Amino acid sequence: LRRPSDIPVTGGFLKTLYVDFHYMNQEFNGKFFDSDQVDTSAYANDELIENDLYGLTSGLGLGDNPNLQVRIPLSISRFEVGDLDDRGLTTGIELFPNYRINDYVSWGVNIGFINSSSDFPIFDESLTSISFEAMAESSTAYGMNWSGRLSIGQYYPSNDANDESFWLFRGALALHYHLHENFTLLPFVRLNYSNGDVLTDTLWVDYGTEFILMPNAPWNFSLGIAGVGGHDVIEEGMEFYFSTKKNF
Repeated sequence: LRRPSDIPVTGGFLKTLYVDFHYMNQEFNGKFFDSDQVDTSAYANDELIENDLYGLTSGLGLGDNPNLQVRIPLSISRFEVGDLDDRGLTTGIELFPNYRINDYVSWGVNIGFINSSSDFPIFDESLTSISFEAMAESSTAYGMNWSGRLSIGQYYPSNDANDESFWLFRGALALHYHLHENFTLLPFVRLNYSNGDVLTDTLWVDYGTEFILMPNAPWNFSLGIAGVGGHDVIEEGMEFYFSTKKNF
């Protein structure tokens, strides 16, 4: 939430620049398919259902407080199951106007649109979302602090297989270990809950760790690794990402 106090603030409207690279791999079990239409027994043990994604996200932070974050994701994916090998392209935009109440609490509204193009029907879709986000971060006076984030959003998918909206509730908690003025270790965990039967599961956990380099410099970098746990369909899920941020 807080910009480091030793970074000079420019008078311009552009305050931050973001560039993120990420790679994700997911392996699914037979419950990925509708058992009434597909014989899922072949996917119980030997047959691998796998999805890989390579992405680039660029963005800007405009204004001081309130602030508007604009992010544009672009990614390519590869879905493999049996003899099927499909590639897709995903693009979109995310707008996040937010306001810092003080040094410890902020809130905002996240509006997003994602469009995925694929020959595989369930991946050939668009997804519109709007969510309320609240964030809190404790004081850094003791060499370690924590931060939390709560998101309550409604999502509107649109494809041939499904056009039913759903609610998604997400709560995350992270610890900030300031091991050095130029290095912060940030482990985190996030609980996700969705209502209805739209998604492949209703309750799951994300977890991971970020390594933040040069957190008090105009340019800072973070290297992260994240996984998925307790999901009914995703047997294994892993994501790696490298993020850069420039403070003006």
